[in-house]
Formats: sequence, C-alpha cells, structure tokens
Amino acid sequence: MTADLVWRAPTPADAEALGRMHFRAWVDTYGPLLPDGWFDDRGPEDRIALWARVTAEPLPLGVRRVAVLDGSRPVAWCQTGPARVHEGVDPVRDEELWGLYVARDHLGTGLGQALLEWGVGDRPAELWVAEGNERAIAFYRRNGFTLDGTQAESRGFPLAELRMVR
Repeated sequence: MTADLVWRAPTPADAEALGRMHFRAWVDTYGPLLPDGWFDDRGPEDRIALWARVTAEPLPLGVRRVAVLDGSRPVAWCQTGPARVHEGVDPVRDEELWGLYVARDHLGTGLGQALLEWGVGDRPAELWVAEGNERAIAFYRRNGFTLDGTQAESRGFPLAELRMVR
C-alpha cells in the first residue's frame, strides 16, 4: 500500500472529487455487468450530490466514514454503520459495511483490506454485493463472509444484490 496515503473524514470540499471517484469506481466495477451503453447517458452528478449532502450533515450515530487520498485525489472510501433494512429485507447482523470502493489504480495494493479492517475488523457484520461482482465476492469470502442466499433488487441498477454475512 502506498505509504503517503492520507486517511481522514471527508468534508464538503471533497464532494466533487469523491463523487467523481465513486462514479468511476461504479463504471469500472459494474460496467462489465450492465447492458452495453448503460453509463453512456449517466455521469457523476448524482454521486457528487450524494457526497455533498452526506458530508454537510452530522455523521449519524454509529456511522463511520473515511476517505483515502493520494495527494489531493481520493482513491478509496469506506462507510460502516448499524445494519439497515435493505430494499425491504431486514438485517441479520447489528453492523453493516455500507460501502467500500477503491480506485482501479489502487486495486491489489492492500488498501481494500485495510479499509475492511478499519470498518468492521473481524466482527460479525453484513454487506450487499452486486450479483456477478466476483472480485468483491472473492475478497469478502477471504475475510470470512458467506453468501446467505438472500437477494434484493437494486434501486437504480438493473442488477440483483446478494447479502453476505459473517
């Protein structure tokens, strides 16, 4: 992992860069799983707006959020918190990995592992992963998570989401 990475809470000033990084990670991760051209008419605006909103609000009770920057460029982020009802499916653990994304040029560096350890350590937790995202499924399996057979339709993406638990 690059030694000069900075881990810190994201601020409203980070919203645009984080939103662009988040969107690019979506294209890299889900592009091969979605119909050709799915991202052609979509841009990072909704992710930028999301980061502007969440960084401007107080952090909800029990939620942890970190951005990882290489210089001034966000290259990863992670957010954890109390497990939530997901697309109508009740949680089975108290804690949830809400999101973990690493920029393509930092995949394989150990950054994702470090973020997972920062976020949930080895505690019981749950998370949701897109069906077909074999890289993520394998990563979480190496960390003790298993698919529990629960599936939910994803809002905004034509992909099913699968729950993994530990």
